[in-house]
Amino acid sequence: LRLEPFIEDASTRYGIDPQLLRALCFLESRYRLDVVSPKGARGPMQFMPATAIKYGLQNPHDPRSAITAAARYLRDLLREFNGRTDLAIAAYNAGEGTVEAFLTGKSLRLSDGKIINPGNVRTGGIPPYPETKQYVRAALTLLAIKPESARIKSLVPTRDRESSRRFTDRDFTLDVSMNEISPPQRSKEKASSSFIDIQ
Repeated sequence: LRLEPFIEDASTRYGIDPQLLRALCFLESRYRLDVVSPKGARGPMQFMPATAIKYGLQNPHDPRSAITAAARYLRDLLREFNGRTDLAIAAYNAGEGTVEAFLTGKSLRLSDGKIINPGNVRTGGIPPYPETKQYVRAALTLLAIKPESARIKSLVPTRDRESSRRFTDRDFTLDVSMNEISPPQRSKEKASSSFIDIQ
């Protein structure tokens, strides 16, 4: 895959599991460089303009720059959400302010006047939007993580429980076979230094 060297480099540099970058790149763009979403997100990692500016990304269609910026962004999201991969993934999709609003049960007014979580609902952080919930489930499945949370565990197929699951939403359809997406075995040295190792 032409993006693999950039994924490996960025994951090593910023302490991000390369499988997380692969999963999000797949979900965001199917590894395509020229993608532009109806909302204005661009490139293989689908950066919105404000986030691209925040991370110094001048050309979101450039794979090296986009993947490097995504690794930095994910590192920051993981720090912000205390290493919780599910919340970092949700924030990558819906925005960190949105995840924070549903984590704390407080509303958030955006610059355009839109109010996120006007009912002050506390969900544990995952916004109750079908697109975001689907995105998190698909990403965790691609990561082949066994989540600690029973609530999340019930949504994520494991080899023991189910050999495949079909994910769909209006933007993508994903047939996942757990045998095909198992992350590559990592050396103990590399595994112990991973920023987001899940117990």
